[in-house]
Amino acid sequence: MSNKVMDKQLEKGLLRALSGLKKMSKDIEEKQEQKHWGNLNVPVTLQEQLGRMTKSELDNIRKNLELKGVSSLKKAELVTVLLEMIPKLLEQVCLPFDAERFRLLTKIAHNGGHMIAPDIEPHQIEYFRARGLIFTGTFQGKKILAVPDELINPIITLEDNKNVTSIINRNTEWIKLTYGLCYYYGTLSAAQLAEMLETFMKEPLRLREFLDVIHHANSYHKGITHNEDGFSNRRVFDPKRVKQEHRMRESVAFFPFTKKQLLKAGAAGFVEKNHSYLEFVQFLTLYFEMDREAADSIVEECVYATQIGDGPNEVMQYLGSVLEFESLETVQAIMDQVVHLMNNTKQWFLKGYTPIELREHSLKPVLLTGPKHTEGKSNEKIGRNDPCPCGSGKKFKKCCGR
Repeated sequence: MSNKVMDKQLEKGLLRALSGLKKMSKDIEEKQEQKHWGNLNVPVTLQEQLGRMTKSELDNIRKNLELKGVSSLKKAELVTVLLEMIPKLLEQVCLPFDAERFRLLTKIAHNGGHMIAPDIEPHQIEYFRARGLIFTGTFQGKKILAVPDELINPIITLEDNKNVTSIINRNTEWIKLTYGLCYYYGTLSAAQLAEMLETFMKEPLRLREFLDVIHHANSYHKGITHNEDGFSNRRVFDPKRVKQEHRMRESVAFFPFTKKQLLKAGAAGFVEKNHSYLEFVQFLTLYFEMDREAADSIVEECVYATQIGDGPNEVMQYLGSVLEFESLETVQAIMDQVVHLMNNTKQWFLKGYTPIELREHSLKPVLLTGPKHTEGKSNEKIGRNDPCPCGSGKKFKKCCGR
């Protein structure tokens, strides 16, 4: 059999497999759509909603409530237990929440038990369903979120519980600081993260409680990953490499972000849009006549490529796949923007510094201890084959001078 025939057969096989995967994905989406947004009558009762769930779904609620000795119960028996325990354990279930989840719950309760559904992800719907708190469906042609009648008053009462609201506010800071630290540093060990959080919170960290809060937050927000390498931004695909790069710069402290900066970076979808970022966005909108949203998306990917350690050539390859370079002048103009962006982007490998900041940081001892005529040496040119001043041990051209 010739290579051409084999290649065609392979191509057909791959296309069939791809078509099968697409159909499977579509079927799953349709089932999920029906499950989440089927007809729903209001007011909603807990007994009705639990009765409509499968035994597996009820077991999931049982596990989240940490109920013991009821795993062998039949469905009807388990429904009876959950009807009693969900309202009773409401406060305990809400204690790991942050302000966003608690606010959504109380907003529905204050609105008579149901409201038009905001933009909410399927996994976020499942998070609340798996605790028996919020159910979804279509009512009068509109998608809604609903809280069972039995829980409306208990939820509203929780708002007046100062202990609960204080813990939720603390959780919110824990989560945002953790997400912010991972946004700028990429990956941190549990010990590093705990030490940093204690500094910002100005109190000892109760590690077990913190880990429980972060576990719950990540089930809902999906902002970070956690494994044997520590805590990582969700876009870090090689945490071991990030930690290795950090170790290569042991003499350099992590960039000293303020608490305000980290809380801001901990918000969902945050991307630092500094002057170089905004200049690149404006350049693309003018040079390629694209809208700002499209340009913003492209520059965001360039920032991400920089954070994972790609150099200018890799970034240019990506840009070449989404933009049309008309001339060498165009290539040079874009390259200038790329280099400017990369030099001013805070990077995981550089412990949160930009290459420019790290170079200035590394040269500070020289400026502080040298004679007066050495002032301004931060502009001194570094040879591409010289050791990088960041302390990585690499040549400048292979590190911050990329």
